[in-house]
Amino acid sequence: MSLRKTILGGVVALLLLILVADFTPRFHKRILEAQKLLQEQRYNESIAIYQSILEANPEKELKVKIYYQLGEVYSINMGNNRKAVEYYKKVKETTDDPLWLVKSEEKLGDISFTYLKDFTQAVSSYQRLSNFEPRLNEQDFYQYRWALSLSKMKKYDEAIEKFKQILNSKGHEHQVDSLFQMGMIHFEKKEWRQAISFWNQYVQREDRKDYVVEAKFLMANAYETLEALKKAYNIYYSILGEYPNTEVIQSRLNAIYQRRIARKR
Repeated sequence: MSLRKTILGGVVALLLLILVADFTPRFHKRILEAQKLLQEQRYNESIAIYQSILEANPEKELKVKIYYQLGEVYSINMGNNRKAVEYYKKVKETTDDPLWLVKSEEKLGDISFTYLKDFTQAVSSYQRLSNFEPRLNEQDFYQYRWALSLSKMKKYDEAIEKFKQILNSKGHEHQVDSLFQMGMIHFEKKEWRQAISFWNQYVQREDRKDYVVEAKFLMANAYETLEALKKAYNIYYSILGEYPNTEVIQSRLNAIYQRRIARKR
């Protein structure tokens, strides 16, 4: 399951609870105690118990589950994503089980991209997930995040190649999103006409009204930079009342009007 579908709010990660039968008798009671503490939101006490179990050098399968559980607790319950990353990486170092490798890589990718803004790690994670064999159900999402991470790193040429692959992939889930991102890359590169071209395609295919309004605002900005003031004015005017900050649109309209008046003098 994709991280996008994970419900985070108020969740206590009790992954191990459904695996009680796997515990050896010497750890069974302590793990149940740690889980009970999690339910009571006594996270530090729970973590201490899990750490004590790890210090006792349990079998590899149990280590993997505890590492993953600690990653969940630090990320979801304590908001300490850097510490969570340490434990998800330990999962990868400890096992070659595809299930755990994919789950931990998904977590690493999402935390790195969304919270830590560590796009180097995000690229690494989403590249691995995209190239995983057999193909994973969320491969389209991984490919998009890979391309987007490259763009965030300002590796524009590499990002463009990845977005082109998405655009040329029939039925890809993120084709429309990629049109917007291609526009953003060209906008950042000050290639205004190319940016406008991609955003024109985007607004014709995007169904979400607020996203269309944002793209039109950027298009108007690009036209304004190109001194195509009439086109810029018309687009700004078309989203007046729809753009979240009406004052910004009104200010742009007034500025363009004054510039057009000045041209005629």
